[in-house]
Amino acid sequence: MKKILVLFILLVSMACLTACMRADADPSAATAASGSSDENKMTINMELDKDYDDTEPFVNEALFCVTEDMDDLIAEGILNLDGDSVILEIKNNKTKEVLWSNTWEGNVKSETVSIPLNNLKKDDEYVICLTGRKINNAALGITFDSSFVQERAMPLR
Repeated sequence: MKKILVLFILLVSMACLTACMRADADPSAATAASGSSDENKMTINMELDKDYDDTEPFVNEALFCVTEDMDDLIAEGILNLDGDSVILEIKNNKTKEVLWSNTWEGNVKSETVSIPLNNLKKDDEYVICLTGRKINNAALGITFDSSFVQERAMPLR
C-alpha cells in the first residue's frame, strides 16, 4: 500500500512540474489552464526557421478578417529573431495597401511592438506578411484585442 501511495504522489508531482514547465514556455497555456482565458483576444502565431523554405527571402503569410467595420484596432506583436533581418507588414490582401510595417536587423529577443490599424472593413481581407533573410529562427505572435478578428485559412479570391 505504501508503494502505491508513493507512486501516486510521484505521478502527481511529475504532472504538476510538467504543467509548470509548459506554462513557463507558453503563457497562453497558463491562461487556458487557469480558466481565465480572455474570449475577446485572438492570436496569430508565425514561425520561420532555416529549413522553412529553400528560397531567399523566406516569406510566411497569415490571413485575417474582421466581422464588423472597425475605425481603430490595436494589436500587440512579440518578435524573436535569430538571423539577418525580418520585415513585418500588415496589408489589405486585395489592394496590397500596406497598413503597417516595421523592419528589424540582427538578433531580437522578445521585442514587443504595438501595431495600430485604422479603418478595417468587414468586406476586406488582410494579410500579415513576415519576410526574413538569412534566418535561423524567427517567431512572431500577434494578439488582437477584439472578438471581431478572425483568422482565415483560405483567401477570399
